Amino acid sequence: MRSDPEPDSGRRLFLACWPDQSLQKLLYDLARRLQLKHGGRRTERENIHLTLVFLGQVHQQKEQQLRQRLRLLDIKQFDLELDQAGSFTHCRINWIGPSILPPRLKELHSVLKRISHELGFHTEQHSYRPHISLLRDSHSKTEHAIKPVKWKVNKYCLIESRKKREGMEYKVIEEFPLAED
Repeated sequence: MRSDPEPDSGRRLFLACWPDQSLQKLLYDLARRLQLKHGGRRTERENIHLTLVFLGQVHQQKEQQLRQRLRLLDIKQFDLELDQAGSFTHCRINWIGPSILPPRLKELHSVLKRISHELGFHTEQHSYRPHISLLRDSHSKTEHAIKPVKWKVNKYCLIESRKKREGMEYKVIEEFPLAED
């Protein structure tokens, strides 16, 4: 008896700026200091990232179309200054992010969102507030300036998100370099 192949349920994907290991370590150490002050659980070092666009469940054919489109983009690298700490009280997350949104980050987000819509992905509708989640289940409700962390963003990535017993696991599927000036 022949069995039909399983339908393609797709992978849970998002696009993100992914820091190198040294920046992830620096941010993880910052998260440790915040954790001592505010409690909560730190984001795993290898999961530290800045989300650009969440795509949701993506079937293989749509994923291939997306990847082809992303390979053709010509967006320039940019400097990002993470100089503000805050929290999302409704979900008890402490984050860091830029107080000023660089024009090239705004352009990158806008282009990726447009492509996502053109391919039929239902992305979030609220305004974009770039941030890096450092703590979960935190008790802080403040927003304040911090010693700036500088980041030369020279790529963004397509990431697969998988649930595991201890939380989430993120896997880089493909990196997309940003053009040099």
